[in-house]
Amino acid sequence: MFLKLFSAQFRKPTGFFGRYIGNRMARGNQYEAEWTVSLLNLQPTDRVLEIGFGPGVAIQLVSQKVTNGQVVGIDLSATMVHLARQRNAPALQTGRVQLDQGDVINPPYPPDSFDKAFTIHTIYFWQSPADALKQLKRVLKADSLLAITMMTKDKWQPPPPSNIFTLYSPDDVQRFLTDAGFQQIQVKTSPEPDKFPGVCLLAVNHKEQ
Repeated sequence: MFLKLFSAQFRKPTGFFGRYIGNRMARGNQYEAEWTVSLLNLQPTDRVLEIGFGPGVAIQLVSQKVTNGQVVGIDLSATMVHLARQRNAPALQTGRVQLDQGDVINPPYPPDSFDKAFTIHTIYFWQSPADALKQLKRVLKADSLLAITMMTKDKWQPPPPSNIFTLYSPDDVQRFLTDAGFQQIQVKTSPEPDKFPGVCLLAVNHKEQ
């Protein structure tokens, strides 16, 4: 029972325990954040979306590179929104960072809003990856880049509770991306598997002219 309650906090951290989880994620996912951001080929004027920003570590990293653009984040958890706003307070005040509470299945942004989008350790919690990727395709500009960083299902030992986490192989996510209309899909393996033995899938948002 405790394991299920603990695992559920990773999907939507809440309250005091949620803040503890957020601080743990900030420390434990630092490598994944740095690696994923390095793969995005960020430009100073980019407008970038992070899905499930947690305590806001990657948001902070991106905002340091997108000096004349904007970093937008969406997260289910009000607790994480609060923590991330604290971490990114100076950039929020200047308008370079915007952090919203919401769901990837219904992102409150108009079409063609972003040059890049990324997510780290969240696809396990999406109720419908196919529908979520269609929504991301909608809000991304043509030829924009999407990055999905995750632990593959063969690397989870022991596996987390299946009623909370849905684990995927790279082939599974490549199929979701292809079905949603993304192209030029690459699977990048972590160069430091002792820190993170997972992958990042990169995909280009192809839009019919």
